Amino acid sequence: MSVTISDVAKQAGMSVSTVSQALNDKGRISPPTKDRVRRAAMELGYIPDSRARSMRSSRSHAVGLLVPDIRNPYFSELVYAVQDQLYSAGYAPLIGVSSCQTSREEDYYRILLSRHMDGVLVVPDGPTSPMLRTMLAREFPVVFVDRPDRALPGVPLVDSDPVPGLEAALDALAARGCRRVAFVPGPESRSYTFREREQAFLDGVDARQGLTGLVVRQGFEDRPRAAATMRHLLGQGVDAVIFGYSADAIKAVAMEWDGDQRLRVPLVSFDDLEVFQLISPQVSVISQQVDRMGRQGVDMLLSMIEPGRQAPEGMSVDRRLRTQTLFVPRGLLA
Repeated sequence: MSVTISDVAKQAGMSVSTVSQALNDKGRISPPTKDRVRRAAMELGYIPDSRARSMRSSRSHAVGLLVPDIRNPYFSELVYAVQDQLYSAGYAPLIGVSSCQTSREEDYYRILLSRHMDGVLVVPDGPTSPMLRTMLAREFPVVFVDRPDRALPGVPLVDSDPVPGLEAALDALAARGCRRVAFVPGPESRSYTFREREQAFLDGVDARQGLTGLVVRQGFEDRPRAAATMRHLLGQGVDAVIFGYSADAIKAVAMEWDGDQRLRVPLVSFDDLEVFQLISPQVSVISQQVDRMGRQGVDMLLSMIEPGRQAPEGMSVDRRLRTQTLFVPRGLLA
């Protein structure tokens, strides 16, 4: 037979109400009493009935998280930060991967609603989901993380500001004597974020005398083309390359270079991935502080779920919270 809360109360020598408050961190229960109750629960193997708890509180204490591709180290780090922050707050995550497919995204949202989840954190990717529009119309708590969905203005958003990191990177390149800098923005058609980074790059180059900028929109679809494109850029006098999309940077460094050309060309990429520290010379990065972004996204969502809980500081009137990108010099720029 399953162990009940009454069994725990009997084992601890306390009332059921005291045990309930101790297990759920409610009321004015002293630390020694909490320890005694939790020890009794552990000894008996007591597992709270989450369904009963949900019916009593009208909340499931579970939150969804949808990312495009968990194989991407950036999103893996985001998932880890989110689940860690949710755990600290007493919530369980239900993680979904859309694989950039609208049908999978739609199915995930249906699962969230059928399981009565309390809210969802979403990394938007591709066309706007009709089911997501339905959820928002029902006032289901939704927070966008990493990037906005431009078709859904007003949805709370936690993302990063590319300007500080890009400006610091351009200053470092100029100080090293670089004059012609190429920028590879990534798949701009899929994300407003990549277009914003490109504009920040162009503005940064215009504001610095002696620097010229070149935007490279094609040529990084696979490794062979990335290698050919990099050789072409070097032949055109490019003396530094900044990548707005880390996947393109990985393709550029995972190639056989001719002679020692690579040693003379500083590379900078968005997202602080471990692989950029494992090659020689190391790749400098513009960090989005993904750990902080994930935690702030959780805090913003919980402020929508829990009455009286404050939203994180720094949120603008349009319900947007931006982390500051940081430039981390490595390799030739260290």
